[in-house]
Amino acid sequence: MVVDSKQEQLKFEDIIKIAVKETKSKYPFHVAFVAIIKELTLPGAFPVRFGNTVFIVHPDKKKSHHVFFRALNADTAKNYIDNSRRFTHQMAKKGYTMMVTQFKDPTLLNIFKVIGREQPKDMGYKVQKTEDGGYQVVVSLSKERK
Repeated sequence: MVVDSKQEQLKFEDIIKIAVKETKSKYPFHVAFVAIIKELTLPGAFPVRFGNTVFIVHPDKKKSHHVFFRALNADTAKNYIDNSRRFTHQMAKKGYTMMVTQFKDPTLLNIFKVIGREQPKDMGYKVQKTEDGGYQVVVSLSKERK
């Protein structure tokens, strides 16, 4: 069950536990938790937290201004959108120009629609279907640098 971050800030492990349950992961919590901790130890990986949402970021080794990310959410839908908006703005301020994420749940596309409506013209996103029936979203944060 999600927890409104305006009412209660969860511990990191509780966010993971709820996110694993909400995404209906086929893996039990202890397996997912160990995998996420291992993921955070990968070279260059770092977490960004807003409310009860943790974004795991992996900068591209070849293009330092590109990142792959995924979100672990345990917050309400409204807060998840707000947290995603704040994450997008922070990544742009840090100089990243492109973000890529993949997921299976089509309802997550609504986050990009909401945030996309309010962005400057240099920002935007593109959705592609993946071979396994999921989605890949490429978010352009600003004009591409060389």
